[in-house]
Order: sequence, then structure tokens, then C-alpha cells
Amino acid sequence: MNVSSEKSVGIITAVNPHIGYEVAARVAREAILNGKSIRELCLQYDVLTEEELELILNPYEMTNPGISGSSLFDRN
Repeated sequence: MNVSSEKSVGIITAVNPHIGYEVAARVAREAILNGKSIRELCLQYDVLTEEELELILNPYEMTNPGISGSSLFDRN
């Protein structure tokens, strides 16, 4: 994914179904306040693994209809 989209707080919408609204809101707020990326904060707070983030934040996944990284739901 290119650097500018990685820095966008808007990508929290792709992560939200996987971590829930309250956690997503806290992560987004901290990203805005501290200038950290959504990926960095999700890893820091151990809410998603690098592997999960790679799938969820994949541009192809994020631009197709449905939930980005929906195959992760099948694992549970």
C-alpha cells in the first residue's frame, strides 16, 4: 500500500469490523493526536497481527464490495 494511504486515518473503516467501534475510535483518535499510522497503533496495542493487517489493508480487499479481510471471520 502506498505511504499516503497508510497515513490516512480513513483506513480505520476497513479495520473497524475486526476490532469493534470503541477500539477503532480510540485508535483513530490517537492516530490523529500523535501522527502515528493505524497499522502502527493496531500492532502497538496488539489488536491485530501484521498478517491480519496485510490482508485487511490490502488495496484490492479495501476496494472490493464487502468487508475488507472478511476471510478472517471464517477462521473463528
